[in-house]
Amino acid sequence: MKEKLQALVEGRNGLDMWNYIIIVVDVLLIVVSILANSYLPLVIAFLLIVLFLFRALSRNLERRRKENRFFADTSLAIVRQHKLNAMRWKDRRTHVYKKCPACRKVLRVKRRKGRKDIHCPYCHNDFQIVIHIKGDLDREEAYARKAEAKANKK
Repeated sequence: MKEKLQALVEGRNGLDMWNYIIIVVDVLLIVVSILANSYLPLVIAFLLIVLFLFRALSRNLERRRKENRFFADTSLAIVRQHKLNAMRWKDRRTHVYKKCPACRKVLRVKRRKGRKDIHCPYCHNDFQIVIHIKGDLDREEAYARKAEAKANKK
């Protein structure tokens, strides 16, 4: 029996990241079906089980690898964008994020009002940006205004 099972799965795709996601979604749909007392999530869960078996027992390994690579690249891009948004939020008062016009990489630049000459460390392109700060003063400008206010009080 064990040899027959090994012969069945030999040369097949088996489990990959897509199949794990299908299993998780399948379990969630079964739970929703039980809680909502509805057959529609159960039908969708059944179809996902068929898809799971098709992918796991598929002999077209190249196609399954392409599907899995697409999933990995897409999920990596989503995670990368989420991290960038978290960094932007954390640094919103001290830095701005600008894209290099040549390579389109996102660069982190100190938040100082005015024109800045930027050198991209990825493609070594030199370009200029202008940082506008609405309602916010540059540190040097703020210090100058405080010093001027002290001088005017004397």
